[in-house]
Amino acid sequence: MKKLFILCPLLLAPCSLSVAYSQSMVVNTTAGTTSFPTSQVSSVTFSEEEVEPTGTTEKIQMKRSIVFLGHSIWRNDNYFVRYQNSGTFVTPFTGTFKGRGYQTLLGEVFSFPATYSPGPDGGYSGYSLGGTSATDSKSIAVVAGQANNGWPSVQNAIWTIDFITNDFKRNIPLGTFNDYKQATGPATFYGAVRQLYDKIKELSGSDVIIVFSNALKRNNSGYTSTSQNTAGCTLADYELALLTCAAANQNWYFVDQNRLSGITDENLPAVTADGLHLNNLGYTMAVQPWIAVLRTLADK
Repeated sequence: MKKLFILCPLLLAPCSLSVAYSQSMVVNTTAGTTSFPTSQVSSVTFSEEEVEPTGTTEKIQMKRSIVFLGHSIWRNDNYFVRYQNSGTFVTPFTGTFKGRGYQTLLGEVFSFPATYSPGPDGGYSGYSLGGTSATDSKSIAVVAGQANNGWPSVQNAIWTIDFITNDFKRNIPLGTFNDYKQATGPATFYGAVRQLYDKIKELSGSDVIIVFSNALKRNNSGYTSTSQNTAGCTLADYELALLTCAAANQNWYFVDQNRLSGITDENLPAVTADGLHLNNLGYTMAVQPWIAVLRTLADK
């Protein structure tokens, strides 16, 4: 029997750090207070504070290596990000910050035999899973077929998949589940999921584990959490399509970061740089559902 695991965990408490230095965020408000509404924030700065390193014995030891496959929000780990307005979204913050993203935060909780982050600077900024055509160079399913893509061949690995916010933004046609079953190629979302999964199995074997997610809330470039794109789809449509494909296979695990991270349309100004890309407060929230799901895989 095919099984799809859908976990709905509660938010977890932050884990102790495993690095020598960590950035703490200092919020400067117009009223000079420590309790403030978002509209009173004038700026955010960072200070370095020394933290006792955590021994690897305190981490959760994983049996499998992991390949982090994700878009710009994953690329922004250890990367300088600038606060900026986007369409109707207005941020109360200014300046830049260095992201402490998914890979760093997960590495403070788990110890993997090996970790990989394919893509320019560790992620595929602006790439969707599906393509606007069968040869779309900004489609991860198309990249999957390229011989020089740098993707690792690691047996029985865990692979993350986090792209659908860009499928939504790039107006990728959804197609139907038949496109997945018939492997029709990357020009529809369903077909792209199949093409990517076939490549991952080629690299990591049939016992590979896929940890996939829906998209976080967004308000960027006129594309919001609930709006419809020019292909007639919402974020929820791509989520349902991905869940449908996952249900047809074994060893797929769903991270519901949209509902379980605590990130909402209302708090986007406080937890993102531009209504889409996370700031460091946002990362500490968004990573919690990922931690919860990966904990269940420690003995697999």
